[in-house]
Amino acid sequence: MKYLKFFLLIFTVIFICSCNRLLIGLLTSKEVKTEVFFNQNENKTLVLFPMVHINHPEFYADVKYKLEKLRKQGYTVFFESIALKDSTAFTAQEMDTLTRKTRKILGIYMSDYKDQKNKSLPRAIRNNNYISQNRENLGMQPQDMIVDIPMDELIDIYEAKYGNIQLTQCDWETDYLEKYKCETVPEVRADEIIMYTRNDTIEKRVYESKLKKIALVYGRGHFNFIKGGFQQNGYKKIDSLNLFK
Repeated sequence: MKYLKFFLLIFTVIFICSCNRLLIGLLTSKEVKTEVFFNQNENKTLVLFPMVHINHPEFYADVKYKLEKLRKQGYTVFFESIALKDSTAFTAQEMDTLTRKTRKILGIYMSDYKDQKNKSLPRAIRNNNYISQNRENLGMQPQDMIVDIPMDELIDIYEAKYGNIQLTQCDWETDYLEKYKCETVPEVRADEIIMYTRNDTIEKRVYESKLKKIALVYGRGHFNFIKGGFQQNGYKKIDSLNLFK
């Protein structure tokens, strides 16, 4: 079923912002713009890979190349994924509810970007010039580490704070592939769960990790906030040090 494939195949949120901001994000370089932060007291280096989750193939080829360069220098890759840890733990009905609650938070139904039938996705991202980010085109390896929160846990966090996400008749009657016109959760609450809660988890894991070299592969919207936290905790931005030569 399509909603099951979503959680199994898509390992990151494409839409954490409005569609307009997403379309602006598509107008990016075909090379990833990495940044390097160093904590002298801990002798710890972080290399940030700000991602756009739908982009030109050349962009992901560049990310793949640079990550492999870093692995050879002893870096460990942390990357994002809100996929369920074990989708078989949920019944079909539970998966359906999770999918509809996710759509109520994000405002769209997640499916392959080429799915012309999915009217909830902006037409522009179905352009054949773009592909979706996935583990294969990033060259992810078994030793790479997911540092994130699964979507079912994010929903639990949301509901513990704000109460149960009430699915309306509109939510139940709107097919996944139809244009989504139902009322979403308040944007400020969605941002808190999808963005800020996950940011806290990423920062905490970085600070607690004994690893001295970490490459962080996350949507660039996360880094708009996380970089400030790094700087407040003793990390200073430095030159790339010819990491990719």
